[in-house]
Amino acid sequence: MRKILTLVVDGIGEREEEIGNAIKNASMPNYNRLKEEYPHTLLDASSVSVGLGQGQAGNSKIGFKTLGAGQVLRQRSSFMNDFVDKDSLATNTILKEAIEQAQKCKSTIHIIGLMSDGGISSNINDTIKIIEFLLEQEIKVVVDFIADGRDVEVKSALKYIEMIEDTGVSIATICGRYYAMDKEGKWDRTKIYYDLIRNGIGLKIKEIPLALKNCYIRNITDEFLPPIIVDATKKIKNNDIVLWTNYEDESAREILIALSNPEEAKKVKATPIDNFKLLLMYPVDPKVNGTVLINEENDVSNNLGRYFEKLKITQARIALKNNFENVSYYFNGEDSQKITKCNNYCLEVPDVKTDRLYELGAAAVTKQIIKCMEKDTDFILASIDAADEVGHTGNYERTIEVLEFLDECIGKIIESAELNFYTVFITSTHGNVEDMIVDGNQSTTNTVNKVPFILCDSKLELVNGSLNDVAPTILKYMDISIPEEMKNSKVLIK
Repeated sequence: MRKILTLVVDGIGEREEEIGNAIKNASMPNYNRLKEEYPHTLLDASSVSVGLGQGQAGNSKIGFKTLGAGQVLRQRSSFMNDFVDKDSLATNTILKEAIEQAQKCKSTIHIIGLMSDGGISSNINDTIKIIEFLLEQEIKVVVDFIADGRDVEVKSALKYIEMIEDTGVSIATICGRYYAMDKEGKWDRTKIYYDLIRNGIGLKIKEIPLALKNCYIRNITDEFLPPIIVDATKKIKNNDIVLWTNYEDESAREILIALSNPEEAKKVKATPIDNFKLLLMYPVDPKVNGTVLINEENDVSNNLGRYFEKLKITQARIALKNNFENVSYYFNGEDSQKITKCNNYCLEVPDVKTDRLYELGAAAVTKQIIKCMEKDTDFILASIDAADEVGHTGNYERTIEVLEFLDECIGKIIESAELNFYTVFITSTHGNVEDMIVDGNQSTTNTVNKVPFILCDSKLELVNGSLNDVAPTILKYMDISIPEEMKNSKVLIK
């Protein structure tokens, strides 16, 4: 049986134009040599190809889930679109009970979520339909506005604020996702947001446009907006209800644990809320005491990781801590149960003062990949997300530096793979750094461009496809039968 390393280099898409294309302008001899010497093709990683809406950019979570499933999955955003249909909202018993509580107690429903149309964690268009429905019920509704600046342009918050204001609902607070949606265990960030919405601690303002302008002058973009109080009377109180509109769970855990289960959030100094109700679109975490509104999901129980487990194939998953859930939880079909004979390597960047943290992280992942190959692990899945992370900063020159270091890492990985008789598959779950300047302006968002797929075996030819085709291609190459769940996808080997 052939030994496989699947290396996911996130944030690298394919684009012919050179302007704003960090990949084209970086010196990447190893990456370019692989494309010249080995068969390579392009994969669709966005839009309907990965179960998203037309023209919607892909992301790491959806990408890894698709890679593992070996099939096109219907995404949570699609189920959410159906749910916000007025008939669904009106007939949902859980939502109806929350409305009755708000009417009886004369309390407030707080709509909290990421307010943009990025479509990765949420979609403001869905949120607006929920707001409009609730306003028709003649209850008090306010919005705690979480600004994006990561999945959409970095200074676009006012556009979305105006969309919310057009519904007639009040905005109580504004804060960047850096604080409100931390997913790295940085509870100090979560405390800042908790204190804003629960305790009314933040910067009090009179005019939202002026406050945003002052932040932008100080180079504070939407993602990093500080806690801003628009209406100090509308913090979360006893009997209130929070409706969390995000459908992505990873970045929801900390703040929702703090709100619903304060005993588990001692670092935040959270306090209990009497008769509090939390409504979620999807399950988040066992420690979150909330009620889920949508229960529709795909069946991905026979994903690639579980399939290998049944065949007693040894596996390894390698990524930095901030990216590790992609190679484990999402690749395994959002299943947190341990896979037997699979070693997990959740790596930390060394805690040192340096401006080269992206390089340190990439080097750590590279070192562990080589160790796993030296142990003869059958299937290794590793992710290096340095390109994507630096791309989201919008710093073009720094992105080129990181790409050039990343290329050195790829060279070392390929050298070790040849010594240890591994075939390397290289791909990405979405584009980013190939299109960093749009209409002369800095762009930090994921793209809809296709992503590369390289199979380091010169005897083969490849055809174009999508991310869902990678799993059956790996199985075909390993001479393993393809399970029924993946039969609608194709093998990329010609």
